[in-house]
This record gives sequence, C-alpha cells and structure tokens, in this order.
Amino acid sequence: MLIKTYNEQNFTLEILYHIGALEDSIHFIFDHSTKTCALIDPAWDADLFIQRITDKGYRLTDIWLTHWHFDHTNAVDELVEKTGAKVIIGVDEMPYLQIDTLPETVAHNDTIFIGKTAAKIINTPGHSAGGICYLLDKHLIAGDTLFVFGAGHCSLPGADAAKFYHSMQKLKQINDDVMLHCGHDYGDKIETTMGEQKSGNAYLLIDNEADFVNFVEGMAQGLITYPTAAVSKSAIKLML
Repeated sequence: MLIKTYNEQNFTLEILYHIGALEDSIHFIFDHSTKTCALIDPAWDADLFIQRITDKGYRLTDIWLTHWHFDHTNAVDELVEKTGAKVIIGVDEMPYLQIDTLPETVAHNDTIFIGKTAAKIINTPGHSAGGICYLLDKHLIAGDTLFVFGAGHCSLPGADAAKFYHSMQKLKQINDDVMLHCGHDYGDKIETTMGEQKSGNAYLLIDNEADFVNFVEGMAQGLITYPTAAVSKSAIKLML
C-alpha cells in the first residue's frame, strides 16, 4: 500500500493506493476545523478506513461517491452501519446504484462541504451515467473519469462515449496547476497536474466528438492500445 498526503489550509487530503482486488485509490479529506472526515469511493476494507480515521482523532461523517461501480462502493453499507455517515452521489447515478443506503444527491455546479472544506461538483457522465468529480482547492478527485494519461472505459450500463467527450471538455476548463487524483493508479506515474494531462492525455487532446468516440470504441475492440504515458496529437492521428 502506498500513501500520499497533501496538507492544505483547511484540510488534509490523504490517498491510499492499491487497495483491494482491483487496486483502488481511496481518498480521505480531513477537515481541520471540525475534525471530521469525508471518504471518497470506499471499497474493500471498511475497518481499515475507520481505524485510520479514528487514529488521527477524526470522525467519519461523509461518504462521497464518484460513481456507482462495485469497486468504488462495496464498503459503503458497512461504513454507514458502523459510523452513521451520510452518502452523496450524482443524481443521475441513482438508477444504477447497488447499495442499501439511501444517499443524498448532487448535480453539476453544486458545492458541498465537509466542515469548512468546500468541494465543487462537476458532472462528468460517460464512464457511467452520472459520474461526478470533486474539485477542491488545488485538487481534482476524478474517480474513473480521468486517469493519468488515460480514462475509464465505456462498457458498463449507463456508459456513453459521446457524453464522455463532452465531460472531457468540462475538465479542460480546470486550471493547469490543479492536481489530478484518480480512482486507480493505471498510468506511468501517480502525481500529475491538469496542465500535464491537457498536454499529453489522449482523452483531453482529441478535439472532436466523432474521433473521440472512434478512439473509445477502437480501444474497446482491442484495435487501439490503452495509453499509460503521454502521447502527442500526431500519435493519436496514427491510432485513429
């Protein structure tokens, strides 16, 4: 297990990498003022997460989900049962969600809080029907919407490659110095900025919907190799 910690004025972001069968990245947001914690996409090991939070003198009060997929939600019900934490998810994910807990829903441009720490909601459908990203001060927590030099697949119920293209256009508006944090460590590095991704991530470089859909579908068919490192626009053209 690898751990990265980022200390900001109002909060500390801690990330545990390579958790569980699918090696998820689990994100903790510790609000300094209230000693409360939001846990993003908890899966595989509820007791580990609770222990880590309580050992730091914090309480788990919020669970924020980026999307409904099992490997990002399978510890939610156990955590709610043991802590009473509330759950938040994008409103368009509700028809697909497979947990017993009834969550609160959020929509594009909403702002939510853990203590004094604010997170802006960016609606990014495509990998799933209603996936969302959380934009905090200097950090974007993207789930499987965007990986380091890659992105999530579009193969499960609710996925849509054309919608995914338009989600990428939203992410291109985020400031270059914002750090990207992903749902899995699938690229050739862990720490990256949105500026670096805009210059080398094929999913952000492709600038028309038809080519983007062809790229996603070609990858699903095994015709295009999934990128794990930076690519150029000329390299993308050769792939297409």
